[in-house]
Amino acid sequence: MTLREAAEQYVELSTLIRELSSPQIVNVDDAASYREETLANFRRIGDIAQIKTRLLEDHLKPVLDSDRLLTDEELSVLRGLRENLLDAYAMDNMDTPFVYQVARRLCEDAERRQDKEAILQSLDDFVMATYAYLAMVRRVYPYSDSALKCREEGLEAANRILEYLPEGESGALPEGPVREAILINSRYITTLYEYPLTEEDAALTESILQMLRRALSLKDIPEYRELAPDFDWVYHEFRTLHYFSVMTIFHNMFGFNQEQLAEINEHAKRLLEIWDEEQEHLKDRNSTETIQFAVTRCAYLAGEIDQETYKAKLVELAASSRGDTYNADEMQRKTSVPIEYMLTIDPGNISEKDKETLAVFYKELVRYIHRMPKLGHLSFLLTELTFLLENFIEIDGVIDFETMCLELLAAIHPPTYVHSLSVADLSTCLAKHLFARHPEMFENTPGYPDIDAIADYVWHAAACHDIGKLFIVETIITYGRPLYDKEFDWIRCHPEAGAELLAKHEKTKDYVDVALGHQRWYDGKGGYPETYDPDKVKDRLVVDIVACADCLDAATDNVGRSYKKGKTLDGFITELEEGSGTRYAPFLLELFEEDEIYCDLETILDSGRDDKYRQTYTVLEKVMS
Repeated sequence: MTLREAAEQYVELSTLIRELSSPQIVNVDDAASYREETLANFRRIGDIAQIKTRLLEDHLKPVLDSDRLLTDEELSVLRGLRENLLDAYAMDNMDTPFVYQVARRLCEDAERRQDKEAILQSLDDFVMATYAYLAMVRRVYPYSDSALKCREEGLEAANRILEYLPEGESGALPEGPVREAILINSRYITTLYEYPLTEEDAALTESILQMLRRALSLKDIPEYRELAPDFDWVYHEFRTLHYFSVMTIFHNMFGFNQEQLAEINEHAKRLLEIWDEEQEHLKDRNSTETIQFAVTRCAYLAGEIDQETYKAKLVELAASSRGDTYNADEMQRKTSVPIEYMLTIDPGNISEKDKETLAVFYKELVRYIHRMPKLGHLSFLLTELTFLLENFIEIDGVIDFETMCLELLAAIHPPTYVHSLSVADLSTCLAKHLFARHPEMFENTPGYPDIDAIADYVWHAAACHDIGKLFIVETIITYGRPLYDKEFDWIRCHPEAGAELLAKHEKTKDYVDVALGHQRWYDGKGGYPETYDPDKVKDRLVVDIVACADCLDAATDNVGRSYKKGKTLDGFITELEEGSGTRYAPFLLELFEEDEIYCDLETILDSGRDDKYRQTYTVLEKVMS
């Protein structure tokens, strides 16, 4: 097999895995069929994983890891990989960490060749890859050195490109296809500032505006227009103005002051004018609703329209959604619009009208996500969902945070949803049997001494233990290649991410320790996060139970862990014996040695797990109704 053939197959199989990872109920007739299709899909994913691993190890990785100059054919193949796996402009990408490595390798090769055109082209590719990669890092590590380093690398690359746009020296603009890349980066550089990464980022607001002012001014410099007569100057002005307005996303998250907001609002008005004048020219890359969303938000933040008018416009924009279109514009209406609406509401003083509106938003979002082809837009979706969940407002009697998260897991990655429910049942089973033998152990558990109340608490706490995985679904379903060290770090971060979200809501705040500690060993010497000290947890018992149930379900699952065959229950008991007192709480072993409990656990792992795939169908069928 040639390198090109390997790369083409790698892209094809990456796409196929995304499609198989979340079967849609609209394509099956009943719950039994859904279960069978899901199981078949993940068995197939396991087979594909082996093929992808061979492609990567035998063909692609040797080229990426080499320290020599790449051949022309290798350069062509790697550029093709980058193009096929990432479209940052459309926010449509696959396997972003892999693309990031590919883009970095192309930069290294161009630098060694000292080929100016190749350097500029590779830097442009790297900026786009960094933008996509930064969105992933920010999602998991919102205020971290990792996120800052990623942004700094992207800014360094973009600024190197912009060295060819010196003030007053238009003649320095090189010829050829890289000329357009240079002009585009004059505005695109600001996308790396799309989300704040530090508490001090508000100090950067004037610098960001200055970058956009500079980009906007290029259209008025005759020398540049003469040097680049074929450049789309209308689109350049339009997109730069749009970037001005985008910087106010999520209720002015970046913190522009009123004077700056007034300036941005004036640019937004001009944006609307250009759209009205040039809509035929611009419509392939934009929509009226997207422009209206940006313009209305800027007008509201600048004080030109009141809050009720703004909220009414958001409802109108959401209602205009076509529902069956999956691109960045449409997805923004399904995610960003509800977030903006939430941010106008005081959760402690929410009106009935707001409750009704949010209930519709939530239901439509889950329905939309389930119907969405699980392809490249998943990355954009997860970034948006991060903000939605961080600002989620519960509605009594309609939907709570736990239900929303579980429904999202069911729609995006059914095996993680099934795993969450299985861990909940296994934990409850163990808790009930343990209570029957040693009720005094539950003295610090919510609901004590009522075993039904204890069981209810344990079930819900366990069901929420993996909510943090919503941030890293891409990594979970990137079957078929070894994970990078950073990806392992992301996975290890899911307990903290979940705990932080659960702490925001009254109904789930008692589950924080379970989410935070379920991956930490009983003796505190293994697992993660290392900062979690099990000896300092008031209700350690439930954490110990859920940690065991989590490992039990994961170890015996042949679907969610499709890259390797699961253990039998007896196989896990051997693991439990070996880890008793270190990884696992020593009191658990006696439970597994009793026939009655063994049979109950076996039922949950066998027919119970099958029933949960049917339950997934029922949940999604209700959502779709």
